[in-house]
Amino acid sequence: MKAKKILAAVTALSLTTVVFASCGDSADSSSSTAAATTTTAVTTTTTTAAAESAADSAATDSSADTTKGSDSDYTPVKTFKGYDAFLMFGDGEWLWGNWEGQGEPEATKAFGVDADITGDGEYTVSITNASIAYDDPDEGINPQIALDGDYAVGAQGCVVMCVDIIGLLNGEKLKGTGDPKTDKETPGKYNADDLKVELKSIKADGQEVAFDKAKIKYGNIEDNNNCYRIEIYNDYGDTAKDSPIDKDNLAFEDSLEITFSIEGLSE
Repeated sequence: MKAKKILAAVTALSLTTVVFASCGDSADSSSSTAAATTTTAVTTTTTTAAAESAADSAATDSSADTTKGSDSDYTPVKTFKGYDAFLMFGDGEWLWGNWEGQGEPEATKAFGVDADITGDGEYTVSITNASIAYDDPDEGINPQIALDGDYAVGAQGCVVMCVDIIGLLNGEKLKGTGDPKTDKETPGKYNADDLKVELKSIKADGQEVAFDKAKIKYGNIEDNNNCYRIEIYNDYGDTAKDSPIDKDNLAFEDSLEITFSIEGLSE
């Protein structure tokens, strides 16, 4: 529809050019000149109205086509064949909050685009404007966002940025008896040292974010659950003392993506 409206405006502008050319050819006839001038004025008015209408429609269509903040651009996936990996995040104001995996039962703070870890390979987890502002029929609206209309106000800085893979590790303190993929207190199958995990990239609005590989923390960092964690930054963790990223200058409006690889899974 947007293309048709813009094409109509361009066509109208072309007609105006033709009218101006016709005016020059009929200069020796005063009556013809007057008629042409009148036609030009009418056509110019029509063209201006058409162009303004096309511009207004383009602006309206642009907001309709955007990927930010629209529920139709995000469908939460809550069942996993393997292990649920999610991006845990809060910006410098504790907004853009995503604190749970989509696969966790009765989760109320899960607003990410999770990855289904079904075997060795490379995976990406993220949060997007559409996901973070999603009004989930089960979980409700995210309590940790600031909205500008339907869109979340852009993130600035960070207090937490981690990737958790739920259900992997068999920590000694775990006493649960349920399914480790949905119960964090039930021991999983793996020791952290038996897995090779590597952070590959961080992207804010599609742009690479620099990080110091040597400062990233890996493993069963919170030993009261079975999650394998990649700690990129945590105000309450070791990375607060020596951050791998320039957390204060982190900023994005549309998305934050973390890509990592994992090896050592038997599935």
